[in-house]
Amino acid sequence: MSKTRTGLTVMAIMLAWGATARANGYKILGVRSVKATAMGEAFIVQADDPSAIAFNPAGLAQVRGEQVSLQGTVCNAYTERTAPTGEETDMEDTWQTVPAFYATADLGRDDMAVGLGVTLPNGLSSEWSDDSFARYVATYSSLTVADISPAFGLRLGERLMIGAGLDFYWSEARLENMVDLGLMAGAPGAMDAESKLTGDGTAWGGNLGAIYQLTPRHSVGLTYRLPYSVEYDGTYTLAAAGIRSDVTTTVDFPAVVVVGYAFRPTGRWKLELNADWTDWQAVDDIRVDFKTPGMTPATQELDLRNTVAYKLGAEYRYSDHLDLRLGYIYNENATPEETWRPSLPDTDMNFFMTGFGYRVKQVTIDTALQLVFYEKRTIDNNVDMNEARSSSSIDGTYRTFAPGLSVGATYRF
Repeated sequence: MSKTRTGLTVMAIMLAWGATARANGYKILGVRSVKATAMGEAFIVQADDPSAIAFNPAGLAQVRGEQVSLQGTVCNAYTERTAPTGEETDMEDTWQTVPAFYATADLGRDDMAVGLGVTLPNGLSSEWSDDSFARYVATYSSLTVADISPAFGLRLGERLMIGAGLDFYWSEARLENMVDLGLMAGAPGAMDAESKLTGDGTAWGGNLGAIYQLTPRHSVGLTYRLPYSVEYDGTYTLAAAGIRSDVTTTVDFPAVVVVGYAFRPTGRWKLELNADWTDWQAVDDIRVDFKTPGMTPATQELDLRNTVAYKLGAEYRYSDHLDLRLGYIYNENATPEETWRPSLPDTDMNFFMTGFGYRVKQVTIDTALQLVFYEKRTIDNNVDMNEARSSSSIDGTYRTFAPGLSVGATYRF
């Protein structure tokens, strides 16, 4: 392979895989449980329905009988970029569906239960048009992580519950972007070529949890989700330049620690506060290795920073059949300006949630509405040397708003 073609490949990869790995974030909030979403995901102490598998497996110890729950969230994100010149560009918006499934059984015991959960804790996609300012960084980005988790919860005495879960992760990543071939011929933007990078892989992980009742009204909880790494096998193509190569890379997913406090002022009210800490700084740079002889690896710095999401939720039992819920999340962003990309309009976010649960005999219907307001963020960077390697720039001010609606049904046998 010629040095020119090798250079094109490395340039495209440097503008590609890292953006895929962070497309809409490694971690998304408000999709794993309808009930928890309506309460701002402040749920690790309450954890009293089958979705405890995803939030705190210790809570399974209080889930009685056999239950099956099917849930889904539809969501969208509207992002607008204002260039330094004043020109405005909108991200392509698409409603996306994120499902979740849980099944639990107490095995005829009153001190424990087991369960199986299937969720998508990381994912969604983003898209900019093929002729937009973002075309040389990302036109289409998608990262999906599915988590299949068997778990158990056990009560030890009257006050303490513990639990653990095993996580099997399957992930698929895809990124498409344009490469400015005309730049090398002295005609920037005159000859754009589409590049594609796809890959999939698996990994194993686990999570632990505990809930302790201090008094009948006060309880605390703690969960820890182990870090894991997905080894992706994939393919890179730049058809216009005759380049195709199998590739491998590893993407790290960070450890998460959540602490929570719950207060029950009356028999009808439940209040909970959680602090969700994510160890982004432990995530290594991304190195892409090519299986084609003569092609050198491409490495990209991430330089992410640790974050905390503050979660507050409330539930009011209006009647024997109806529960009303409210929630709020303030989520810090993990991406410094130097490595920020338009595939993920990462910034501090404010989530406002509400919903209700309605019980009829053996069925519970849960709903949640969430409105996510991203704080405005102004970017001035040359991430991956994109301004030197293309005829465009991603500098500008970004504004994002994201609505979501969740519905779930749980059946108790």
